Amino acid sequence: MPKIRLTQLAEKYDVPFEEAFEIVKEKLPEDQVTGKGKLTWIGEVGQEILENSMMIDEITPKHYVGQILSECPNDRYNYTYSKEIKKKVPVLIPARFRGKMVGKTITFEGIEDGKGVTYRFVK
Repeated sequence: MPKIRLTQLAEKYDVPFEEAFEIVKEKLPEDQVTGKGKLTWIGEVGQEILENSMMIDEITPKHYVGQILSECPNDRYNYTYSKEIKKKVPVLIPARFRGKMVGKTITFEGIEDGKGVTYRFVK
């Protein structure tokens, strides 16, 4: 596999050039990068590293709006109903709001990982 232009790699992985260039600066050794700006060329080893880096999706939490129905047995959480998810879920609440949120409408985020989805309060 010969050297290839960074612009071609960015198109291949459907990533903006600026974002791809930042990844190159952070993750690749200098001997795998030649050229400047849009005329940047990436070596064979660098291409393999970029392939792994660009295919990883960034974790972005999903935001929901819901109304707090009640407190959970664990006082760190409150049960919240969201019309978007169509169910009641436990939401992690900051300590300063414990016991004061029932009946309030809040914004919360859902974070998905290997174990499932967890929800926490967002300002």
